[in-house]
Amino acid sequence: MKFGKRIASILLWAVISAAFIGPGTLATASAAGSQFGLSLIWALVFSTIACLVLQEMSARIAIVTGQSLGSAMLESSKGRFGVWFVGFSVVLGCAAYQAGNILGAVSGLALIFDGNLKVMIILIGAFCMVLLWYGNIKFVTITLGLVVAIMGFVFLILAFQISVDSTQLLHGAIIPSIPDGATWIVLGLVGTTIVPYNLFLGAGVAYGQKLPDMRFGLTVSVMFGGLISIAILLVATNAGKVGNFNEVALVLHDHFGQWAYILMGIGLLAAGITSSITSPLAAGIIGSSLIKSSSEKRVFRMFWLVTLVFGLFFGFLDLKPIPVIIAAQALNGLVLPLMVVVLIIMTNNRKLLSNNINGIVLNVIAFLVLDIVLLIGLNNCKKALFTVLDIQDKSAVMTVLILQLTAILVLIYTFVKVKKVRSSN
Repeated sequence: MKFGKRIASILLWAVISAAFIGPGTLATASAAGSQFGLSLIWALVFSTIACLVLQEMSARIAIVTGQSLGSAMLESSKGRFGVWFVGFSVVLGCAAYQAGNILGAVSGLALIFDGNLKVMIILIGAFCMVLLWYGNIKFVTITLGLVVAIMGFVFLILAFQISVDSTQLLHGAIIPSIPDGATWIVLGLVGTTIVPYNLFLGAGVAYGQKLPDMRFGLTVSVMFGGLISIAILLVATNAGKVGNFNEVALVLHDHFGQWAYILMGIGLLAAGITSSITSPLAAGIIGSSLIKSSSEKRVFRMFWLVTLVFGLFFGFLDLKPIPVIIAAQALNGLVLPLMVVVLIIMTNNRKLLSNNINGIVLNVIAFLVLDIVLLIGLNNCKKALFTVLDIQDKSAVMTVLILQLTAILVLIYTFVKVKKVRSSN
């Protein structure tokens, strides 16, 4: 592969890292670093590898079959209802969290400039709308790739200002440990990196590419995204115990001066903008792949426009659509593990992928990923239910045990299905 083609592939696939490095990732990684130091870096290392594995599987399906992920799921499924449930649940999640994406971008802009927040929301919304309306998928993804590259260098510059013990850094990166009170932050680090709509988004980006090109660009981009997340965590280790990302910026201002404060604002702005674009973009890709129409472009625009307007509406009112978010949390809690189960079964189907099915090592990694996302998903469902019923979770250990026992049942079911589909081919 020529150098220019390599760079283009990296920029194209940077849309995935752009999508998972949003305000939520910044907040979670900041909390991990400020509260637990270097001990949770391993969670980011694992989630980055898991993200790469799942994205490669979804992209491989799109490339080999020549279809979008939604279309391939419809074709290989016995019933359409289940596929529609998964797809539209992911779209609902895109819409529910769009307000947070926009407000995250505004928070970053507010660290750099003084101004009316509502005006900033309008400007950011208008920028996202113009880019989505007039740019094709390739143009949008390459543009986001450049933004992510800028954001990555911002955090890497800040990370290099932090004095870190290399032995502790290596220990935190390769040896899993969960300090007291860190269980849900660990799950949060994984959950903000592996996002259901990214699987559809990545498959949409992969359309028409070759497998080697996809794997190169995807690997470099996702690894770079993971490195950015680790850099955010490292930056936050210097902030002490703080409650949110803005407080981290204030601490960095005290330690390094105004330039660090501004760079942090640029990073938060970039993260918010990229998520504000990728979320509607993914909604458009999912909607157009599930609803067959003579005007696919019109359906695509309708879905991303509704998602963007939904986020702008609640962002402009400085409100969060709590009932919708709770519903989205519960649905995404079911959807992500379900998506992983579907991907594992589909990528072991020789009738679908011919000689491009999973190998043993990839299947082992995929099942490990499935176990983790099951814990995250079941926990999200539990949190949504407890929020509605106003119940306090008093025993984290017992909760994790129950969640793991439930996850084992799903793992057994998936293993049986994989064995059956491999033997039938």
